Amino acid sequence: MPPRIPHSLVPRPTITSTPSTILTTTRTFTTTTPLPSKSSKAKLDQLLSKAPPYPYKIKTTYKQSWFGLYASKHVQFGNNIPEKEYTITRRKWYPNIKYKKLWSFGLGEWVTCKLATNVLRTIDKVGGLDNYLLSEKPARLKELGPWGWELRYRLQSTKSVQRKYQEQRLAMGLITKEQMLEENVERGIAKGVQEKEKTILQVPVKAKDRPLEFAERWAKVSEMPKVLFGEPWRARRFVKNESKRERNTKLEAERQRWERAEAVMARQKAQRRREKEFAKRQAKAEENENMERLAKVLAGRKSAPGREAPTEWGVHGEPANTESRPSASSETSEGKPLKSDSSPSELSKSQV
Repeated sequence: MPPRIPHSLVPRPTITSTPSTILTTTRTFTTTTPLPSKSSKAKLDQLLSKAPPYPYKIKTTYKQSWFGLYASKHVQFGNNIPEKEYTITRRKWYPNIKYKKLWSFGLGEWVTCKLATNVLRTIDKVGGLDNYLLSEKPARLKELGPWGWELRYRLQSTKSVQRKYQEQRLAMGLITKEQMLEENVERGIAKGVQEKEKTILQVPVKAKDRPLEFAERWAKVSEMPKVLFGEPWRARRFVKNESKRERNTKLEAERQRWERAEAVMARQKAQRRREKEFAKRQAKAEENENMERLAKVLAGRKSAPGREAPTEWGVHGEPANTESRPSASSETSEGKPLKSDSSPSELSKSQV
């Protein structure tokens, strides 16, 4: 890319300049001069010229709020105050502004709005952009701002809203039905010959061809049995219109898969139960066998001739000191011999 000449070195066109110098400074890609940009005040005057006078004071501290639903939101100023070092720095808090396309039933079109998030929440709560704009509360009218005030006037000028107002006047007893019909004809908001509405020929939709809504699909899915293998249960059959035979075939195949899954689970459960019972019987047989073996060993020890008296066992499973304790063949302090087949408890009692 060739180097650019500094703007300060470019010669400015004057009266004595040559025509070639003047041509280099003109616009080369268009034949018209650019339109001068409008100021915010000029745009505001042009906006409010189409609507009745705005009943509230227009603040000039945040001019971009004139052209959106800001709900009196402004830039807030403050300080950053750290905890450790007391060094104050200035900062700003800007409102959370979003660009949204909202449908207006009265205007019959999508309205591109620049609005704050709390306004979007309020619109969802009241049930749409029309209900938000047509509210009669003073706080709501103050939140609209110049742009919302002009949009409200456009919405009130539509025929559907005018009919709604006429019905309210009739219900309140302010006018009679004959007066309402006459005024509707004068204003051009009467239905019938005075106003030809668009008629759209619609083919009647059959029940099976009607696309299911999300709630209906969800309710239908919750009733479907879940399968453990094969086609995943989340696979939907609402993608296309199916015939009754295809639908019944799929339902039958799904029922058979469910029955096979239940049979497999039943067999596995029975197998686990048999294995547990077999393990219990085997453990019990081993326990009985060990008890019989121990009983035989004890019986053999009792019948053996000249066996020594059983020793007492210590606290930690070790044999106690037998040197200080007299043997089974020695006599006690009273001179009475102890029986050879006496138990350790009897020995201790006799020693006492």
